[in-house]
Amino acid sequence: MSTEYAQRIPETPEESGRLLDKVVPPPHRPPLLYRAMAANPAVLRAYVEGPILGLRGLLHTGQLAPDERELCILRVTARCGAEHEWGVHVAYFGKTSGLSPVQVAATVLGEDADQPWSPRQRAIVALADAMVDMRELSDAELAGIDQVLTVETRTEVVAISAQYLGISATCRALDIPPEPGAPRFPVAAG
Repeated sequence: MSTEYAQRIPETPEESGRLLDKVVPPPHRPPLLYRAMAANPAVLRAYVEGPILGLRGLLHTGQLAPDERELCILRVTARCGAEHEWGVHVAYFGKTSGLSPVQVAATVLGEDADQPWSPRQRAIVALADAMVDMRELSDAELAGIDQVLTVETRTEVVAISAQYLGISATCRALDIPPEPGAPRFPVAAG
């Protein structure tokens, strides 16, 4: 973490410190995003205990396979330029998500001809991209999505995309740098 950024993080209020210890027990260190939000204990509490990220949250519904959930999160955070959140997810969930290293890189760089997405993954990427672009899906995209995703699954992908649009905006607005030790965005060869 840069010294400049470390100096901008305010002292953690006692209430936030207790909450951070509960959510990310020592000796682990909370991500920079959590530390930035800790300046306001009410915001931090709502963020980590609320219906979206709490134990009942979208990260743990079991309705999407781990690779599908992470594909959606990585694509949204990459498209939004939220390198901090993208790197945290690659570091914490990358090895267990089921996505290949080429697929993880493709969330930033675009699809690699040697590792195309499955039709289901392509539908998730299309939904995530439409959310980031704040646009309607094309007829062709809708047809492809209808063939491989149920309405319930589509709704969950949209909800996860919306949540990570907000998280990405937070990372960007607070200028949160990449998490120390987490992967950085890959750079296209060429």
